[in-house]
Amino acid sequence: MSQTETKKVLALTGIRSEYDLLYPLMKLLQDAPDFDLGVIVSGAHLTSLHYYSVGQIEKDGFRIADKIENLLWTDTVGGKVKSIGILIQGLASVLERERPDLLIVLGDREEVIAGAMAGTYMGIPVVHIAGGDRTDPQNGDVDEEIRHAASKLSHLHLTMHEDHRERLIKLGEEPWRVHNVGNGGLDRLRLEPGLSRRALAELLGDSVNGPYVLFIYHALSSELDRCAIDVNTALKVCEELGLPVFMGAPNSDPGFAKIMEVTERYSNKPNFHLYRNLPRDAFISLLRHARCLVGNSSLGILEAPYLGIPAVNIGQRQRGRISANNVQFVDADEHAIRNAMNRALYDDTYRSQVTVCNPLYGDGYMAQKTVEILRQLP
Repeated sequence: MSQTETKKVLALTGIRSEYDLLYPLMKLLQDAPDFDLGVIVSGAHLTSLHYYSVGQIEKDGFRIADKIENLLWTDTVGGKVKSIGILIQGLASVLERERPDLLIVLGDREEVIAGAMAGTYMGIPVVHIAGGDRTDPQNGDVDEEIRHAASKLSHLHLTMHEDHRERLIKLGEEPWRVHNVGNGGLDRLRLEPGLSRRALAELLGDSVNGPYVLFIYHALSSELDRCAIDVNTALKVCEELGLPVFMGAPNSDPGFAKIMEVTERYSNKPNFHLYRNLPRDAFISLLRHARCLVGNSSLGILEAPYLGIPAVNIGQRQRGRISANNVQFVDADEHAIRNAMNRALYDDTYRSQVTVCNPLYGDGYMAQKTVEILRQLP
């Protein structure tokens, strides 16, 4: 394909967190005259879990190639497998109709393996973002296997770290197909000025005017019987420390209903606030002004260092990933969580070290680098 021809690109998204990482790249592709971008919307975007976050995609003005309602409202692993099957069926139809030159997938959720499988079988080159990462294999999380399987089904790889690029090459990928571009989440932070504290307070209340904690916790596939217990333990410590806590709704993985039961119960207590989905500028501002991040979200690993925010990562999720000194990994134990939070909140020496730590996952220009790579494809 010559560089002067328009490349038709489809991006697959199934949840708000992954969409926010894709957004800077999608925006650049949409504005570029040599690309024709469409979006396949699926999964949690089309459910009430995050207040129908498809609305944000529509508001952002992207052409939606199709909406695939595949997510079964269930909290079981069997239900997740069935949801993947429905997604693959839907992808077969939209890919056959659209016939894109490239299909973009990101991360290690079910959307990426379904998209990579469908694209490969249908002869459509798959661009996989954020492959080559690793977590501790001892934690038993299925994301590790899905991530590497999707990489082997994909044709172009855009990694977040040089170590990830080298790992994919060791897995047998040709070097010309593998590029380290960084994390699109840093583009989002660089480009989005966010809201002032006053504007944020008008949206979320006066609790944001002082120090507060941001809590985000997702279920680990190997510890579904523990997720509610661990969330309750962590929130109990947060309650004892007395600061306002903003709790994000979990992703749609099995175990989410158990987590929601706990967070909804705590949302009835003073100082606790539960949100399911926030406008992009509001969420970035909530993160930017947080005193610390608590839970097990990848935000603590990937984006928090860029903002100089301490993160307390609870349990096995995220362990083994390359991290900066802003992250404290602790077991789901009251004493360990309390000590780590006190250090993150009140140890001025530690906090000063966190504010100057170097981001490990790029420079905030992932989208520009990626567009140039896509333009140069043979």
